[in-house]
Amino acid sequence: MLDLSSKAFCIFGLPDGGKSTLAGYILSQYGAQAFVYDTLGEYPEQPFDSYTPRGRYDAGELEAVIRPVMTGGKYSLIVIDEANRFCPSKPAPLPQTIADLNDWRAHYSLAAGFIARRPVQLNQDLTELAHYLFIFALKGKNDIAYLNDLAEGLGDAVSRLEKYHFVAVDPQRNYEVYPPVPEHFKTAKKLGA
Repeated sequence: MLDLSSKAFCIFGLPDGGKSTLAGYILSQYGAQAFVYDTLGEYPEQPFDSYTPRGRYDAGELEAVIRPVMTGGKYSLIVIDEANRFCPSKPAPLPQTIADLNDWRAHYSLAAGFIARRPVQLNQDLTELAHYLFIFALKGKNDIAYLNDLAEGLGDAVSRLEKYHFVAVDPQRNYEVYPPVPEHFKTAKKLGA
């Protein structure tokens, strides 16, 4: 498995494309040291902790939950699903707790993951400062253009992905196409191997 220790990552893709499967796999690797802010209640009965908010768009609730999780010392990974609901694209500012998590996660020995359908809907500070990007199929012209700006040909590669396949992008913005998550993790090949 790719070493995500104290790193940030984003997962993007269309609905039912594989985002939650990959996120669940990563969370499971951390087990009891992982926490997911489960905006839509998609991660029940897992070996990690989760919280489903009362308000799916309430940044105040997000901050009230994430601040103690971030500083409590119990977790090594925090994932925020549907992060674009709380961290929309600029010029909207990031909620302070999320800005702190993005900027200081290494000081807390935390990995942080942000999941959204579209990269153009997520605050650019999260995407552009992420060490790793995992991107499932996207078709929107704005998403494709944005990804092509991040790495030459990335958006084009993402637009041609088969169902459940994804592109893993490393810190140098090199990328590689991977097969569907369940099949991928049954093989000897692991992310980063």
